[in-house]
Amino acid sequence: MAGLEDLAVGRHVQGRSVMITDTRMEGDVDTPSVTLAGPGTWQRRTHVENVWGTAVTFDIRGESFPENFDDILADAIAYLHQVDAWFSTYRVDTPITMYRNGLMPLSRTPTVVQEVLAACQFARDLTRGAFDPWAVKGGVDPSGYVKGWAAGKVADQLIQAGLANVCVDASGDIACRGQQAPGEDWTIGIINPYDNQQVVEVVTIRDGAIATSGLYARGDHIANPHTGTSEVFYDSATILGPDAGLADALATAALVEGPNAAAWFADLPGWSVYFIKDGQASYFGPAFAHLG
Repeated sequence: MAGLEDLAVGRHVQGRSVMITDTRMEGDVDTPSVTLAGPGTWQRRTHVENVWGTAVTFDIRGESFPENFDDILADAIAYLHQVDAWFSTYRVDTPITMYRNGLMPLSRTPTVVQEVLAACQFARDLTRGAFDPWAVKGGVDPSGYVKGWAAGKVADQLIQAGLANVCVDASGDIACRGQQAPGEDWTIGIINPYDNQQVVEVVTIRDGAIATSGLYARGDHIANPHTGTSEVFYDSATILGPDAGLADALATAALVEGPNAAAWFADLPGWSVYFIKDGQASYFGPAFAHLG
């Protein structure tokens, strides 16, 4: 257990993770401008795409970029919008909405929808129901998995297209591939859940993901499947691991589950967690080995 002396307990804002760069990042909360390592001698391309009612930030770096870079990025952006066409619960024409409304059997939905729901079932079983897309009103809603999953899928797509160093930030669900500069892994900050101008911890990631869940300043957004309310245990829960979709789901689930969430990671070697409650941080895993 580590005390966070600078945390001012008393109000809840969104807990999230952000890329630490040499510019102020845009997101659901004002994030601090923290200057660490930039791209060094590498070139850097960035893009912010508004989709799913949020912003997805691309940060791509390397010694050089292929001539068809714009086409590669356009394909990645198109995939983000295709994800919306598959999984938006606000549109009547998506497979997930038609499945929710009983207008399409699961067997007739696109394979990707079936795969995502199978992954959600795995997360529900792993968390013993703390993550449960089937417990929400209106029918199954995999949104708590899809945002992170999509960030990971797009990051992999960019790598497969020939790029080497990519960070995709889906409003705090972040998938990293490669490095941010020669010899430097991607640097990610965890935002203070009581002061959104402060980064409370910094981690480095290569070929992995991080997701943070907390309480938003604009109102409760977490549903506790056990109680049907917005009751949570932690003020902020951050998960790091190789799978961006699962990290997204586990961050939300850990927020409501509390200390019992530690048992989930017995079968997930290499994963790391960072929880904040009442101004105190608790953590375990290789990402935080430097904290002792």
